[in-house]
Amino acid sequence: MHALAVVLLAAAGLAYCGAAALRWRALRAPGDAKRAHPWLVAAGLLLHSVGVALSLIDNTHQPFLFGAVAAWAAVACVVFLGRFLAVPSVWLLVLPIGGVALLVAVAGLAAPPGSSNGGSGWIIMLHAGFMAAHLAVTLVAGGAGALWLVAVRQLKSATVGAFRLPNLPLLERLSERALVGATALLIGGLATGGAAIRLSSGFSLVHPAVLLALATMAVLTIALGLRAAQRCSRRGIAFAAITCMALGALSLVSLAPGRHG
Repeated sequence: MHALAVVLLAAAGLAYCGAAALRWRALRAPGDAKRAHPWLVAAGLLLHSVGVALSLIDNTHQPFLFGAVAAWAAVACVVFLGRFLAVPSVWLLVLPIGGVALLVAVAGLAAPPGSSNGGSGWIIMLHAGFMAAHLAVTLVAGGAGALWLVAVRQLKSATVGAFRLPNLPLLERLSERALVGATALLIGGLATGGAAIRLSSGFSLVHPAVLLALATMAVLTIALGLRAAQRCSRRGIAFAAITCMALGALSLVSLAPGRHG
């Protein structure tokens, strides 16, 4: 059952990446700018949902389940944005999510089976929920930050009219507010993580996932603090969002060999 869930997640990741690639190609053609490919995202989300359901039933590879649920929540956020943002390039945000889904699928092949080391206490489930939601919001923030950098580069280039990218204020607000939400969720994850570690054997404060979470918290605190003091540019916020997204992806890799409590 786990192998089938891995295959479905990999297929979903390819569908997300394919949808983003087709959307990017359409944006390069002025006459094709309004055509989107939400059906490919919908197909990927369906495969993804089935994979998550199988993992929930199997429940023997909890790190894989954690990454799969986080990626699913991120795609759900993008789908929600796509319903309310009249922006033809919103589906480009699924590209980093598709990459993370493929990363989780590859890591899931090497992950040893076994349930959580400390049982299924409510504090552990709450901690996992906080961290999965944090990773989902971080993926959206990172995608918006990367798209902001692309939009700025296009505005400065000679082919400014070749793409139909979202306006910069929209991406700025999305990235900055997503970072604020990611910070709040990470605080909840760290607060519950201390108790979760006490209930799990073989998971300590020097685990790479813990260190990466603390590094992410430092990046978020510095970036948002400087932003509040008007000492951090919009480009700095975009790079901070991308950095947090990369740290989140690394944390998933660090969880693959072991088992997260």
